Amino acid sequence: MPNVICPCGYAVPKGTRCDCQQRNAEARQKASDLARGSAAQRGYDGKWAKESKAWLAALGTPLCACGCGRAANMVDHIEAPKGDMKLFWRRSNWQPFHDTCNRRKAIKSEGAFGRLQC
Repeated sequence: MPNVICPCGYAVPKGTRCDCQQRNAEARQKASDLARGSAAQRGYDGKWAKESKAWLAALGTPLCACGCGRAANMVDHIEAPKGDMKLFWRRSNWQPFHDTCNRRKAIKSEGAFGRLQC
């Protein structure tokens, strides 16, 4: 396979990353993770677990809001709160979801589980 020239000047096999690109991608990912905060820092703590579980139970046996027909096993935010705790706790912003569908939604809308895409 032919080589390509990286912007840093090194030749690398086509379809691979140069070490400088890998380091840059890792640095961007680390900065994104630090800025995002942990799940608990974003509000997904014991209180959330208790409230979301009670909300789902109050609905009976809800199906996933995406329309897949699976039983919901978690609560999803219709609009991502992004640090807005009023929006986070607004029950009108909650929807029943299956965890598989939630991961798919996150990848599609946010790019790899809330992380910035390179």
